[in-house]
Amino acid sequence: MADHYTEAFRAFLIGLNKSQHTIKQYVNDAKQFEKFLDEESYRDSFSEGLKAYIHHLHTKYTTANSINRKLAALRSYLEFLYSRKYIKVYDETLLESVAKQHPKLVALTDKELRSVLNCWHQMYSIAETDENAWLAMRNLAITYTIAMLGIKPAELVKMKWSHINEKEMTINIMERLSYRTLEMPSDLLSILLQYKKETKIFFSQLKEIDEMWLGVGNKLGEPITVKTVERIFLQLSKLLDFKVTCTNLRYTVIEMYMKQQEDDDLFAKFGYARKGVLIERHKRLLKEE
Repeated sequence: MADHYTEAFRAFLIGLNKSQHTIKQYVNDAKQFEKFLDEESYRDSFSEGLKAYIHHLHTKYTTANSINRKLAALRSYLEFLYSRKYIKVYDETLLESVAKQHPKLVALTDKELRSVLNCWHQMYSIAETDENAWLAMRNLAITYTIAMLGIKPAELVKMKWSHINEKEMTINIMERLSYRTLEMPSDLLSILLQYKKETKIFFSQLKEIDEMWLGVGNKLGEPITVKTVERIFLQLSKLLDFKVTCTNLRYTVIEMYMKQQEDDDLFAKFGYARKGVLIERHKRLLKEE
């Protein structure tokens, strides 16, 4: 009889023009539920069986997404069974979605931050080729830019030399449909100008250079992508033997600023459309000492 229910459920989903993927997944989940009722001898006690199965889902699956996907399929299946009078009223509150848990955001310790900022200096000093020296300088400039401005990788790769106003000590950070202007720390400007000087020497074949972050290898002289930035931080993590990402470096900057200023002045600085988003991110920060 259970097979009859699940096959009827399949026909029902087809009639609703559900996708093949949804139909396959929902029917498989329905079969798993029916199998559980049989194997655990709950066929004559449906309400208890439903409670036990949901407890089983919470025990077997560890993420809210996995549990909620299973519950969505079960919810649809039970609604179908009830509409066809195959089952009686059941406790719908058992099928409520699990609240998603936001992972904690981990900021770097002061010691880790110093190591991050010093690493590419060291790689630059020991570089044995012009290419390795230039790459170390580029990576140093990228790391300092994120550490001092707290910008996102997607914003970083859009940077151009023409976005910098040296006289006003500002830089325009390009967003999707607009831009925001940030103050340019003198230390950062000094590093960027040194990087620019070495870039003109290394890429002497290029007449004009406005793109700030260039690649080597088969992408020689072409602007880098977010994937390249991620690989730079993966390499940095291996060199330092602890995890460093664009994200935790950015949130380290945010945490430092939020200790010094009101969040009213900061949510726009870091590219958030709403103040509440910055506050939520800050609450998730965990400083590890």
